[in-house]
Amino acid sequence: MQKSQLFQIISQLSVVERRSLQKFVRSPYHNTRKELIPFCDLLIKSSNTKDTIADSKEYYYKKLFPGVAYDDKKMRYTISFLYKLVKYFLAVEQLNTDTLRQQQMVALAFKKKKLKRFEKEVLRSEQILESQPLRDAQYYYERYQNLSGYNSNLVHLSKVGATLKKMNSSADVYFIATTLKMGCMWLTFSHEKNSNKLLEQMLLFLSKDKSFLEIPVIGIYYNAYQMLRQTNQDQFFDRFKISIEESGDLFEQKELSELYVLAVNHCIRQANQNKEKYRKELFEIYKKGLSAEAFLDNGELSGKTYINTVQAGLNQEAFEWVVTFIEKYKPYLKQPIREQFYLFNLANYHNKRKNYDQVMEILRSVTFDETMMEMSARRMLLKIYYDLEEAEALYSLFDSFKNYIYRHKELGYHKSHYLNLIKYTKKLFNYHSSGNQTLKKLKTDILETDDIIEKTWLLERLGLLRG
Repeated sequence: MQKSQLFQIISQLSVVERRSLQKFVRSPYHNTRKELIPFCDLLIKSSNTKDTIADSKEYYYKKLFPGVAYDDKKMRYTISFLYKLVKYFLAVEQLNTDTLRQQQMVALAFKKKKLKRFEKEVLRSEQILESQPLRDAQYYYERYQNLSGYNSNLVHLSKVGATLKKMNSSADVYFIATTLKMGCMWLTFSHEKNSNKLLEQMLLFLSKDKSFLEIPVIGIYYNAYQMLRQTNQDQFFDRFKISIEESGDLFEQKELSELYVLAVNHCIRQANQNKEKYRKELFEIYKKGLSAEAFLDNGELSGKTYINTVQAGLNQEAFEWVVTFIEKYKPYLKQPIREQFYLFNLANYHNKRKNYDQVMEILRSVTFDETMMEMSARRMLLKIYYDLEEAEALYSLFDSFKNYIYRHKELGYHKSHYLNLIKYTKKLFNYHSSGNQTLKKLKTDILETDDIIEKTWLLERLGLLRG
């Protein structure tokens, strides 16, 4: 039972939601099956206590139908009925938090009943919509939906013309903004060529009629799409960045986060092509996104963003900012990963400051659950041991590092990258007294090896050996 969808949903409910569900199930308006009441209570109790004894359908059947021989078909039906009821409860809970949707449904009900007051109910929907600050694509969709309520023989004909004009405008903005947004998703996630002819015609139209670009939700996705498609045209990134800063408060936090992620990914791609400007831009995007709380999801910061932000700051040598960030945002990490991600960032910070004793103290005391974090930690140690000429520690790390790589089959292409790092670091360490001819060959080998990490560092160390 604990692996069932029903149990998983109940386990994810908060304490308040579980109490509400128990009241909901007890309401005869929502539920006429009495056995679902104790069944719901039992599942909530099991999810609270993590009771493994209660992990069978037979256990619950005996509690619900005492003295009756077990009937698997009857039990499956009972599970199905409660599952549907719980889903209905979740839908009602969502509706309870959505004042606009409630009012739209009231207006629709009045319209179906042909009540003359329905026009006032539609007007109330408009007032609710206009009073909220968001002006995203969904706003224009809701505006269209509200106005479509006037399409009734109960409405005076003098209002039809103005209403249709507003409906048409709202539909245009929603359609253009949504199509551009889908274009951005296509360029970001799909490896196939986008053959959307309608989008191409829309871009041509927008290039001629620029008035639509003044609407924030269209302007921001137009610049985002052009930024992603024309990667060598910096002006689109600059416009997109300005659009986020000026219009970010018009979007829900989730969509604002998606916009910042588009900017982050673009900066990373450009920086990987050695465009130094974008390393600084990346750091600025992270800072502005944090300030706008765009990177928080229900008050939590992802471990990936925590690490990437620190790395972006270290690349700009913003040391004071970085160490403040590490401490300030540690509590925003989920508890299971908090300490490890914190220690990794702390080690990375001290490594950049060349505080090698602190780095070694941290990394020798922890093994990271995340495979790539553990690989990065070992990479840090490898470079430190090499620079400090700690031969014993370095050779020990060579062996343990290789064993770790071979144990983790999921590494994919990373395997050869790290094995080559170990291979060439070992050769460099052994070649302290070798002649220039040998080192020249080693340089050629490193340069011609594509699947290798820390190539720049290896070449720098080779240059030091040659004097």
